[in-house]
Amino acid sequence: MEMTPKIESLMAFAGSARPLDRLVRGKAPTKAKEAVAASGLKPLVQGALFLYLDCFEEAHQVANDHEGTWQGNWLHAIVHRREPDAGNSKYWYARVKAPEGAYRAIGWAALGLLGEKPPKGLEELAEKTKRSGVWEPEAFVEACDKVRTGSPDLPEYRALCRLQELEWTHLLKSILG
Repeated sequence: MEMTPKIESLMAFAGSARPLDRLVRGKAPTKAKEAVAASGLKPLVQGALFLYLDCFEEAHQVANDHEGTWQGNWLHAIVHRREPDAGNSKYWYARVKAPEGAYRAIGWAALGLLGEKPPKGLEELAEKTKRSGVWEPEAFVEACDKVRTGSPDLPEYRALCRLQELEWTHLLKSILG
C-alpha cells in the first residue's frame, strides 16, 4: 500500500525541515502532535508519523503499547537510535522479526545508496550488508553513533540520513501492508 494523501499532509507538518536529515531527534513542529493524534489513522501509522515528525514521547508510547509485535519493536528501535541511545536501539532491533523480504529490500537499496565506494566510515556497514544480503540494523546503529556528532555536510552523515529515511519508509509501508 502506498502513502495516502492524509499521511503526506501530516508529513508536511515538518515544513522545509526534513527531520530525517538529522541523525538525532529535533524539536517537534508546532501542532504536529495534535494533527497526527486526531488523524484517525491506526496507532502504528501514527507512531511512524510521530517518529518522522520528532514527536519522541508520542512515538515511544506507541512503541511501548505495541511491544512484542515486529512493528512496535522496530519503531522502538528507531526511536532509541534517534534519541540517541545506541544500546537500547540494538536491544529492540534484536527483537524485530520483520516480514520476509523487508530487510532484504532495505539491504539491497542501502547497498545502492552506499555505492561501490561507500563514504568514509561506512565501509563496515556496506560490507556486512553485502555479505548477508539483508539490512544490518545493528551495524547501522553503530555507524550512526560514530557519525552523529559530525557535520551534517559530511558525505557519511548525509548517506546515513538517506539510509535512515529508506528504513523509515520501509517500516511505514510494512505497517500499511
